[in-house]
Amino acid sequence: MRAVARVLAAGFALVAGYLVAGTPAVVLLAAGLTVLGLLAARAAVPAALPALEAVAGEETRGTDDLQQFSSYWRINRAVSWSQVSARHYDSTARPLLTRLLAVALADGHGIDLSREPERARELLGEELWPLLDPGRPASGDTFVPGPDSATLHAVAIRLEELWP
Repeated sequence: MRAVARVLAAGFALVAGYLVAGTPAVVLLAAGLTVLGLLAARAAVPAALPALEAVAGEETRGTDDLQQFSSYWRINRAVSWSQVSARHYDSTARPLLTRLLAVALADGHGIDLSREPERARELLGEELWPLLDPGRPASGDTFVPGPDSATLHAVAIRLEELWP
């Protein structure tokens, strides 16, 4: 019933606008009513749909899974996107992995990554250090691929080994 009343009110507003100011008023009123209609429709749509949060290629998870393991899914998305380009890796996965490295080194070995990068480099290894070096500038290149899954797996294994 409210919808019918709103449609009638909009129609009367358009007619009144035409009678007062002609065609330009009708155009402006129609545009304004369209914007209001879109805002009302948007307010009616739920804020977050679990299916939209699912990572491409994976089965849809229920809301409980997303809430229960939100950090895991955030990390999963960051790491999976990191293979797309060097920019994606440097903007999402590298900061995350570097924080994990800093915690593993501090808790397990008493090493402050920001103060003792050389000791951290020795423990992480020469092959993997360039991938997590906090001093390396971030790449903006979207055409160069990021690290492949085997390399990311090696990083994860090494971080697990460093964990206390």
